[in-house]
Amino acid sequence: MRFRTSLAKKASLAAVAGLALAGCGEIKNTITPQPGTANNVTVALPGQPSAFDIGIYEAAALGYFKQADMNVHVVIPGRGQDPVTMVHDGQVLLGVSSEPNVLLHRNENQPVVGVGAIVHGPLSAITIAIPKAGSSGGVGVTTTATTTTTTRTKRTRKPVTHTGTATTTTVTKTTTLPTSTTISEPDATLWPAQLQQLLGKPGAPTYDGLVLVARKGSIVQHAPLIRRFVQQVARGYRAARANPSGAITNLINAVPSLAPQRPLESAILTSAMPYFFPPGGKVWGWQRESQWNAFGTWLAQNHLLSNPNAVGDASTNELLQGQGV
Repeated sequence: MRFRTSLAKKASLAAVAGLALAGCGEIKNTITPQPGTANNVTVALPGQPSAFDIGIYEAAALGYFKQADMNVHVVIPGRGQDPVTMVHDGQVLLGVSSEPNVLLHRNENQPVVGVGAIVHGPLSAITIAIPKAGSSGGVGVTTTATTTTTTRTKRTRKPVTHTGTATTTTVTKTTTLPTSTTISEPDATLWPAQLQQLLGKPGAPTYDGLVLVARKGSIVQHAPLIRRFVQQVARGYRAARANPSGAITNLINAVPSLAPQRPLESAILTSAMPYFFPPGGKVWGWQRESQWNAFGTWLAQNHLLSNPNAVGDASTNELLQGQGV
């Protein structure tokens, strides 16, 4: 999908940009919005926060959103809520969902668009390597059980007496979590059962496991705002790549309930990093139109899409760094 600008306007903008760069060198703008003046952005996650969402939380923790004049509010959908439906209905400006979910909603005449890929490939294809117990940051659960045994002693030649002797035994058991696990798409429960079965078979085409989603009308009306959000999230993921431990700390500071599973979140981040930044990617978030088309065609061939407008222009890279105008 492309939102076109006239060549004359492009030339004018390029000229102005050239003069600015020529006169000032590299430009670094830091915007600190006054209270109540920043643009409010709401984004719905597909489930409870995790290291897959690290870029959003890192951008907030490092002040990237404030620098871009935004107040970002994360929304966790309630039972039965779907982030793509929330985007379509205008409850939130942006959502995080999967490519299959986007296409299924477009099949229902909901004009939603993928504006940036977070995870390139199915989440179920990512093997999370969990550290062994006892290693640095390892995962282990220690339990202690106490048992009491009473021994009775019988003496002869005298009236029989019973003396009780209590013996306490402490047993310590360490349970180690599996060395690896896999994650399924958080919105897979919303997919038709037939789709879940087909994706589990050999030969199923790949798709983006997590994407940022916006309504087509919102892109037209609020392109600069959405562009700023997407590009600051990209900065957040790059910051997490540069300092994974610090990013996990920032995530847990924002979501304290994740503290007990810090080793797992760290393992998720490590395992997911190649899927955040796949080899050969042009910029963070780049979506391959050919891959979307191939996956959509496969869905149609398997009678999961019937709307001819579901696949075309289902994704756009216009809002990514260095793209569009």
